[in-house]
Amino acid sequence: MTKSQHAIKINMNRLKILLILSVMAVPHLRSVSQERPSDLANPLIDTHKSRYDYFISAALPFGMVSLSPDMKHGEMWNSGYLYDEKYILNFSHVHNGQTAGIPVMPVVGECKGYLGLEASKSEFSHDKEVVKVGYHKVFLEDSQITAELTATCRVGMHRYTFPAADTAHFIFDLSAALGATKTSYAYARKISSNEIEGYSLLSPTFRRKKPYLIFFVAQFDKPFDSFNGWEKNKEGIRKIIRPEENLISGDTIGAYVTYRGLKNNEQICIKVGISFVSTENARMNLSSELPHWNFDKVVKDAAEAWDNYLSRVLVEGGTREQRIKLYTDLMHTASKRISDDVDGSYMDWTGMYPVARKLPLGSDNKPTRHFIEGDGLWGGQWNLNIFWTLLYPEYGNWMVETFLDYYRNAGTMARCSWGGNYSYVMVGDHTTPLIAALLSSKRATFDPVSAYTGARKNAFPGGIRDRAGYEAGPHPSGGGMDWYVEKGYVPIEIRERGEGFHREGAAMTLEYAYQDWCLAQMAGILKKSEDRKLFIQRSENWRNVFDPAIGWSRPRHVSGEWLKDFTPVVEKGKFNSPGFIEGSSATYTFYVPQNMEGLIQEMGGNKKFIEKLESNFLKAKDFRFIAPHGEHGSAWVDYENQPSLAMAHLFSHAGAPWKTQYWVREVKEKAFGGVDPYSGYNGDEDQGMLGALGVLMAIGLFDLHGCVGEFPELEITSPLFDKIVLRFPSLADPLQNTLFRISVKKKNPADIYIQHAILNGIKWSRFQFPVTDFLNGGELELELGPYPNKKWGKPF
Repeated sequence: MTKSQHAIKINMNRLKILLILSVMAVPHLRSVSQERPSDLANPLIDTHKSRYDYFISAALPFGMVSLSPDMKHGEMWNSGYLYDEKYILNFSHVHNGQTAGIPVMPVVGECKGYLGLEASKSEFSHDKEVVKVGYHKVFLEDSQITAELTATCRVGMHRYTFPAADTAHFIFDLSAALGATKTSYAYARKISSNEIEGYSLLSPTFRRKKPYLIFFVAQFDKPFDSFNGWEKNKEGIRKIIRPEENLISGDTIGAYVTYRGLKNNEQICIKVGISFVSTENARMNLSSELPHWNFDKVVKDAAEAWDNYLSRVLVEGGTREQRIKLYTDLMHTASKRISDDVDGSYMDWTGMYPVARKLPLGSDNKPTRHFIEGDGLWGGQWNLNIFWTLLYPEYGNWMVETFLDYYRNAGTMARCSWGGNYSYVMVGDHTTPLIAALLSSKRATFDPVSAYTGARKNAFPGGIRDRAGYEAGPHPSGGGMDWYVEKGYVPIEIRERGEGFHREGAAMTLEYAYQDWCLAQMAGILKKSEDRKLFIQRSENWRNVFDPAIGWSRPRHVSGEWLKDFTPVVEKGKFNSPGFIEGSSATYTFYVPQNMEGLIQEMGGNKKFIEKLESNFLKAKDFRFIAPHGEHGSAWVDYENQPSLAMAHLFSHAGAPWKTQYWVREVKEKAFGGVDPYSGYNGDEDQGMLGALGVLMAIGLFDLHGCVGEFPELEITSPLFDKIVLRFPSLADPLQNTLFRISVKKKNPADIYIQHAILNGIKWSRFQFPVTDFLNGGELELELGPYPNKKWGKPF
């Protein structure tokens, strides 16, 4: 045995001991401060002006039910739980971007539910509020009721503590407009003095083009005294009615149950089971998941579920605020929702009529995977895709299988899943990079041939790319794929075609080119050499919208002429600059992850590339590297939105990894460091994307390629913490865990520059290392200092 082999053996033995100790520590789920991850995650961060689907309290990771207070309705943004609002309107069970439903509101005295949500609202105070993952407690000042909320996956559980009251009511305003949704029809029926059932039929929205049904069954642990409701009469006036045959239905209806003679501090619990298939399935979900009435046990179980999810990342060191933000970021990566029942039933609304379908079942007669309700993955290659490849592969595979279910059910692989129907969020085919990442890393559990076939179909005229943002109808043309195939770019005239949004040709060209490269990698894996050659060629189409004379990506006309009066950014207040989607040329020019070396050469080499990129960051620094939502055209760097989320990491690819270390830390602290209700995500957390990026920045890992490629590699940056243990399903056996440990030595918290690195006992001088080395488990040791080591980490 040579001396170097002996050293490696010693280091590997030491590593095995470290990993055994880490495994022993995992069940305790404690950080260095002896706090559980579920105690550190803070749902209130940046809730002053958030999206309807952003806030999480009484819910499980990916749970169908997300039960929480609503302060405002009417839009997808600035809706739901809003920190600065003074009144709670209701507590509702479904908080997705385009599906919402089943509001409940307790009141005492006269029932005014028929007058709308505003009539029963209550003031509240944050001083009397407790908000955790899996639990929410708030005191309703107007009625003096204490409300407590928790949940299983498909069941919301409420516990209300009442003052002494002659009458008290639980209001179910089933036709109320919630979030961005409206209701066209509703139904409620009394089953017994302890149970009611019903549904709400949601009207189509701009993003969800077809209606959708949400069913519920509500059970009460104390028999109610009466069941009543209201409806709109012929004159359009809402009137309280006593339902005939204990049933009420119509386009404007609600129901309420009444209790009489409540004593002070008397408690009533409610269990509300949800299904998107039927009331019978809602009852099945309820009885399967929550057969008991032990509220505190559900709270405990929910905390344990979150600890199990969050503990795939365990850290020591850093500040408490940094640990809070880390676990809040992790929490947001679980904000997408399943929409299948316990028996695997889900609703397919892609055809002329809705169809109830079943997911495949395992030997235990339970579904082997889930059907996901969630926003698209536009820009996901720099956040969730990496996350779902490294740490949470089962969730990434669920997502892919959901999009493939659309392909199997209706002939086209989806790029979004809202209400069991196509939604066409944003542009391109942003599902393909996720498929390619899981295949490249050997993490895929789906059928690779079907996935490739569906993705390939989307890359030609008539596929999903041919639909601009939210463009429905039988003859889409807003994606410009005929031009892209014929000319190698999408011209600016795309603005005049189709009926969708985001019809901006230069951005489309850049995004399509990266997606083509991902298809080429998939084709290579499947030994489809001709396809690989075709898509590699198409992946170079970025060059057709890069103007070397000025060094920026620039829109072109059908004629081939460049757009005149071009500037890399436009005046403030503009949603985008011409040719670019929610961005500017200053950000989109760097959107060439598949060939950064080629872009660097086109810009004149490393030195000039670094100067241009750093100039962008210097101009954006005073604005915290973000632009206000809806004003992206003026941004030189914009970490509020997806197109530029890789920019700080690009310096490494031009031979200056120390600059990546500096700017990643600057972005992390200034754009994403906040832990109060007014900062932290900058208002546009697209169902975990910014959270996933925040985690990657905090643990010092990234990949410009999105874990796609023949030999995908991870990029090393400076972690925030002294010790990080990453726990994830093994490649060999998904039921077993593998550990990767990152250890950091530094003298001062301000030390951010990597001086030396050791990977699995071997001195490591590159800023990248193979994804396979990560997935097989091991240890990365880093030494940080106050000044750059310009010799470490160069790619060449």
